[in-house]
Amino acid sequence: MGYRFGLDHFALLVRDVERSTAFYRNVMGFSPIERSGSAGVQWLEIGGGDAIHLIQGDFGATHVTKDTHVAVSTADFDAFVRHLNEIGVEFTDWPGNPGQIGVHRNGFQQIYVQDPDGYWIEINDHRPPVGA
Repeated sequence: MGYRFGLDHFALLVRDVERSTAFYRNVMGFSPIERSGSAGVQWLEIGGGDAIHLIQGDFGATHVTKDTHVAVSTADFDAFVRHLNEIGVEFTDWPGNPGQIGVHRNGFQQIYVQDPDGYWIEINDHRPPVGA
């Protein structure tokens, strides 16, 4: 078929959109996208035109595991790890060892953090943004 895709956005169901927005702004450094729209919804720019949509709603049936995670890549991996340490946000490697940086079998570094609703986010230096 040969279709080519790029990530536009991903959406997460959250319990409290303001609390989740604060996490993604202050911990991850994502920027709010100004828009008119529904209450309980916030869009944030990840970088390169990609976005996350936070949607507040009934979280009751949501089941979160580390196997279902979102991964973002940065050229400033070491600086990001320092940032997490400075603000006291815990991270782990894949097996769950606190404060440990993992090395993927393909040689890139990776860590995992959890947002306020327990979603896992992998941060790695696998494919840093173009121009980084």
